Amino acid sequence: MPPSRRPPDSPKQAALAPPERSWLTFGSLSHYAEPLYYDKCYATRRHDLTFYEAQTAAARTVLEYGCGNGRIALPLARRGAQVTGVDLSAPMIDSFRDRLRREPLEVRERVTLVHGDMRKKRFRRRFDIVLSTFNTFLHLYDRDDVEQFLSRVRSHLEPGGKFVFDTSLPLAEELARDPGRPYRVPRLKYPPSGQVVRYAEFFDYDPMSQVLRVTMRFEPVDDPEAAWSVLLTHRQFHPQEIEALLHYNGFELESVHPNLDGGETAIDSIGWVARSRR
Repeated sequence: MPPSRRPPDSPKQAALAPPERSWLTFGSLSHYAEPLYYDKCYATRRHDLTFYEAQTAAARTVLEYGCGNGRIALPLARRGAQVTGVDLSAPMIDSFRDRLRREPLEVRERVTLVHGDMRKKRFRRRFDIVLSTFNTFLHLYDRDDVEQFLSRVRSHLEPGGKFVFDTSLPLAEELARDPGRPYRVPRLKYPPSGQVVRYAEFFDYDPMSQVLRVTMRFEPVDDPEAAWSVLLTHRQFHPQEIEALLHYNGFELESVHPNLDGGETAIDSIGWVARSRR
């Protein structure tokens, strides 16, 4: 079933109000409420997995913030890493547990799943590498969020351990989109209901908070009155801003990876590798 709550019907009206913490929290959860649809959206996404597999090749213990239902964490566990996954979305954690039940015992025993807030969750251990995958960092909406989170990362890194994460690259032409204009794609079948729906996205960027609100509207072809919306909120971080935030929170930037692939394609995302400063 689609999420029962929905963001404002008019993205144009929503743009007039500053972002409230309740809406930011909702925007951190709404897109992840239906794991089957999430899987459908990102079934062909592989380049970030390749990046994280390379970065964790020598790691025995991995902490992943934003583990979702295991798209990154599960392949790492299959390769032999002990993986602890943290996620704020209970449906995604439950979906990950369902996936684990179909894995061999040795893989299941390598995975620990924790439902919680990445800014606050503490572990009484350290890890060879800490990951924040697939734009999870963009759910840190202000400086206090960032400082809390980076403090947690530092406290959980082994001496010499790496912090690896990725962020989308803010593009001026995308942030300047008309919030009232729908960006449509062909009709799709919405899992798990199987309904055929018309789908459109509305983009609404607030330059003061640097938060991009993406409202995803689903309209069943056979029942338009039953339409619903899903909200995704992402803070937009510019590259030099990321470098400064890392520096002033005790990290040393080791390497930058445009598009997670060395920059062979047009840049729309960046991979970051950092270590705690001694």
